[in-house]
Amino acid sequence: MNKQEIKDLVSKAHHELFTLHDISALDRYFSEDFIEHSPLVADGISGLRQLVEDRPEMKHEAVRILADGDLVAIHGRFQGLDEQPLVGFDIYRVDNGKIVEHWDGLVSEASPNVSGRTQLDGETQIFPSENNEENREIVTSFFKKTLIGGDYNGFKDYAQGNHFLQHSPDIGDGIEAVIDFLNKIRNEGQGLVYSKIHRTIADGQFVLTHSEGSISGSRHAYFELWRVENGKIVELWDAIPAVPEDEHAVHSYGVF
Repeated sequence: MNKQEIKDLVSKAHHELFTLHDISALDRYFSEDFIEHSPLVADGISGLRQLVEDRPEMKHEAVRILADGDLVAIHGRFQGLDEQPLVGFDIYRVDNGKIVEHWDGLVSEASPNVSGRTQLDGETQIFPSENNEENREIVTSFFKKTLIGGDYNGFKDYAQGNHFLQHSPDIGDGIEAVIDFLNKIRNEGQGLVYSKIHRTIADGQFVLTHSEGSISGSRHAYFELWRVENGKIVELWDAIPAVPEDEHAVHSYGVF
């Protein structure tokens, strides 16, 4: 399958199942051996079926859809999945024309940040002519130095100064705002610790990193979408859910 075909397959499956509540989508699009990593859903096809049956008001709005190799990421908003809307990322892996694996990172929808940006607004059009591998290398090099390495001044080398657009609810635009915020919470003992990148999805000017780490000693999954322009990171969206301390979470996130 080419990039557009795999993107179409996953977007149709996601929409038909979670918005149209068409259970027959499970037979059309999902492998019998489907593996579920979300802590919100029991494993396998039966877990998805139960989720849809238990949440008749659930629907999803997809804002961005990225594809890279056998992976497809959907960035959007769920209603009816929890008591309040959830925003974040779903990642699907496809093999032989069927969805075989799924991860997600969803957090509660928040008010716009101090710069007036929401968790979902901003650039949505994907420019396929962009150099995916070059953009992936920029983001991963930045990530290892700045986030895993803890050298927040890396934002000055890799990001676009005052034109760095921030969609996190807690931080405004500009690299100084994000550096100040990260240093402040680290000094307070609440810093974001990054340990490992598990996968990246590069499509056009967008690169999604799926990684893990901890906050105040509590394990977290990091889903962060970076937009690259002229060799610099210019925009960021994120969802950073805690990993629940239960048996299903160990299964779900332990293998990432």
